[in-house]
Amino acid sequence: MYESLKAGGKIAVQYVDHEYPFLSRAFIELNPENEQRIHGMVHFEERSTIEQYCSSAGFEILTSYDTDSSALVFESSESFLKWLWSTTHGVFDLSLVTEERLQRYLHPYEDQEGKPCLDFRGNKFESANCRLIGVKKATHL
Repeated sequence: MYESLKAGGKIAVQYVDHEYPFLSRAFIELNPENEQRIHGMVHFEERSTIEQYCSSAGFEILTSYDTDSSALVFESSESFLKWLWSTTHGVFDLSLVTEERLQRYLHPYEDQEGKPCLDFRGNKFESANCRLIGVKKATHL
C-alpha cells in the first residue's frame, strides 16, 4: 500500500482484533460444513500490532481507535444470516442453515416472549472493531 501512494496519500484500515463469540458459534452451529474454511479466511491482530505494521512501512498514523459495536443489531434472523453470508463473501452457505440449526442457535438469544433478540452490543463482549488512518510521509530531497 505504501509504495502505491504518492507522498501525502492516505490509507484507511478497518479490522477486528478478535472474533466475537456469537460469530464463532454461528459458524460452528449454522454452517459446520464450512466452519474451518471460514475460520481459515480470517486473521485477527491487535491494534498495537496493526499500528506497528503501518509505522514500520513508513506511514504516519493520524488516528487509530476502537469503534463501538452499534452495527451488531439485527432486525431479524434473516438479516443476521444475510450479514453472515456477506461478511464471508458467500462462503457462509445459507442453504445449509436448517430450521433446526437456526432454532438451536437462536435459543440463547430469545427474550422473555421467546422471540430472538439479536442485539450483540454492550457488555456481552469487548469491542473488536478498530479503525486506523495513516498518511504516507512526504519525502524530502
